Amino acid sequence: MRTKRTPTNTEHGELVGHCGVDSGQIILTDPCYITKDFSDCGEFSAELPAPYPYNYNGASSATCSDDGVGQLGNGMGVCVSSGYGDGVYPVYVTYNSDGRVATATIVFITDDEDEDEDENNE
Repeated sequence: MRTKRTPTNTEHGELVGHCGVDSGQIILTDPCYITKDFSDCGEFSAELPAPYPYNYNGASSATCSDDGVGQLGNGMGVCVSSGYGDGVYPVYVTYNSDGRVATATIVFITDDEDEDEDENNE
């Protein structure tokens, strides 16, 4: 039985873990869609059109696009750039009044990091 939680009312929600990133990108997908074929992508090409294929090459093409994001496959996932690149990023969730997950947020760049980057570019 699921534990009833209090709705979350903080900026990002409740910290539930961290995601490691080693390719400057992360995908949001249902785990049942990932197969051993996901990484069998052939030669990389940043010229693939959207929607991008559901494989590593498609994910990389999405994050190399002007927007840095893209739909993978036919609604099988979304890939996003991880801000400034590789690292370990916090994952937060908010809960609704029934204790179910309402939102999930990965914070790639904090306000402090954004200000630091602005100062370095001046």
